[in-house]
Amino acid sequence: MIYISDLQYFPSIDYIITLYKQENVTFYSSLPFRKSTFRNRLVLPGANGLINLSIPIKGGRSVKTAYSNVEIDYKVDWQKSHLRSIASIYGNAPYFEYYKSDLEHLYKCREVNLFKWNLKCFDFFMSRSKLSKMMDFGVLYDNFKEGDLIRELGDDFSGSLPLPMYPQVFSDKIGFQSNVSSLDLLMNLGPESASYIQEASNKLH
Repeated sequence: MIYISDLQYFPSIDYIITLYKQENVTFYSSLPFRKSTFRNRLVLPGANGLINLSIPIKGGRSVKTAYSNVEIDYKVDWQKSHLRSIASIYGNAPYFEYYKSDLEHLYKCREVNLFKWNLKCFDFFMSRSKLSKMMDFGVLYDNFKEGDLIRELGDDFSGSLPLPMYPQVFSDKIGFQSNVSSLDLLMNLGPESASYIQEASNKLH
């Protein structure tokens, strides 16, 4: 069985856990692009509640094409805005200074396609969380071979799993928020994120 999925923008934690529990996961760029998903937005817990950060795409809500063809709109400097929001939220997080320069470098990359940008973000999380040593994924840009047994995973996992608590910057103000981006996990737990994903997966098995 080959499990296929597309990519979220710094995927939600429950999305990462779902992928961790599968085998032979392949990110398939030719899936139809669906609106109102987490492909071009993420959720972070700010001082006054949850904050949504969205990547503008060419064609906006009217875009109807394969995920691999969706292009990012750079008319607005969304990268600068997103990086500023991340710095504002995580300035006091345990691992923000550790990853700050890497984040600044990432947000200077101007990928044309949303899929390739999200792949960069996924690789960023995987390598720095140390999950890259525990999980293996492929990327497919062409069609599957005839006869392959394929199962498509869902694409909107945010908030679908009852996640174990971990330290968050503003938990004393807004309580623990489980339905957030994996970037939150990285800023708070750093390389211990891999252990969290593994333990959470075992508890939710």
